[in-house]
Amino acid sequence: MPMSRRLFAQSGLAATLFAGFPSLAMAQAEGALPPKSPLGVAGTGLSAHLRGLDGVAKGLRDDPVAFLDYVRSLGGGGVQIAVGASDVPRFRARLEQLGMYYEGQASLPSRADGDYGPFEASVKAAAALGATCVRAVSRPPADSSGRRYESFSSFADWSRWLAEANTIIERCVPIAEKHRVAIALENHKDRTVAEHVALLKRIDSPYLGSLIDPGNNMSFMERPEETVTALAPWVKACSLKDMGVAPYDQGFLLSEVLFDTGMTDQAKLFGIMRKANPAIFPTTELITRDPLKVPVLTDAYHAAFNDRRPRVKAWLAMVRRRQTALPVVSTLSPAEQFRLEEENNRKVFAWGLAKLA
Repeated sequence: MPMSRRLFAQSGLAATLFAGFPSLAMAQAEGALPPKSPLGVAGTGLSAHLRGLDGVAKGLRDDPVAFLDYVRSLGGGGVQIAVGASDVPRFRARLEQLGMYYEGQASLPSRADGDYGPFEASVKAAAALGATCVRAVSRPPADSSGRRYESFSSFADWSRWLAEANTIIERCVPIAEKHRVAIALENHKDRTVAEHVALLKRIDSPYLGSLIDPGNNMSFMERPEETVTALAPWVKACSLKDMGVAPYDQGFLLSEVLFDTGMTDQAKLFGIMRKANPAIFPTTELITRDPLKVPVLTDAYHAAFNDRRPRVKAWLAMVRRRQTALPVVSTLSPAEQFRLEEENNRKVFAWGLAKLA
C-alpha cells in the first residue's frame, strides 16, 4: 500500500529521491509528485543538471526523456530543449503521458555559407513533437561570450557580424516555413531592441518571431518593459526571469534572482506577451550563477555601440535606487550549487502556480 505524503516525507525517502534525479514513477507511487505548474523551463535554467555532477548524479543531456521526468518531478509543466530524431517517439509518448508542453531548440549555422542540415533536422524533430516554435540565437564569434560589449572591439566589427547573422536567419526562415515551426529568435545580448525589431519587420514572416528575455537587454541599459513591449507583436516564446541589480566600480551587476525578489514584475511582463500571443507558454530561465558584471563606465563597453553613453547616468541612478543583495554561487561547493539550482526551480514553479494558474 502506498504510504501517505506525510509518512513519505518523514521516511527519508523524499530527501533521497530529490537529492539527485528523482524517479518520477516512485514519486507518483508514493504520492510525492507536486502539482503541475503552468511554468516550464528552458534547459539553460537547469544547465548543471544537464551536465551532471561527479559523485552526485549523472547528467541528463543525452536523455531528454529523463530530463522531462525530472522537470515534472519538480513541478514543471513543460520544457524547452533540443530533442534528437532518434529520441522523438519515446519523448513524444512521455510528453503526452505527462500532459506537458514542449518548445524546441535549434542551433543556427555559424556562417552564412555553413551547413543548414543540422538546423533543419532540429526543426523537423520539433515539428514531430508538436512544437510551434524553436528557440534560436545568433551564433557569436568563436571563443567569445556572445555579449556584445565583451565580444566586439568596435561598432564596425559588430556590424560585420550582424550582417552575416541576419543573412543566416533569412536563409533559415524558408526551412521554418517548410516545417511550419517558427523561429523564436532570442534577444541574446547581441542586438538592441530597436535592432531586433528592425530585423523582424524587414523579414516579415509568421515563421520568424521573438523569444523575449526580459532580463538580457538590461545589460544594454534597456528597461524590461521597453524590451517586452517592443518585441511583443512578434512574440513566440519567452525566458521569464526576475532580475536584481547592484552597483560596482565599473558599472553595475546584473543577476537572475527568485521571482518577486528583484526589480522586475514577471507576471505583468508575461501578461503583455500573452495579450499579444494568447498561445505563448510561460517558460522560465532562472540561471543559478554569480552576477554578471556590466562595465558601462568603461570605454571598452561602448566600443561596439554608437548610442549607449547618454543612458549611463540615469541607469546607474536607477541601479542605486533599486539595488538588492545578489546571490553569489561560486563560493558554494559544486554539490551545494547543484542543489541550489534545483531548489530555485522548485520555487519558480511554485510561483507559477500562485501567480499564473
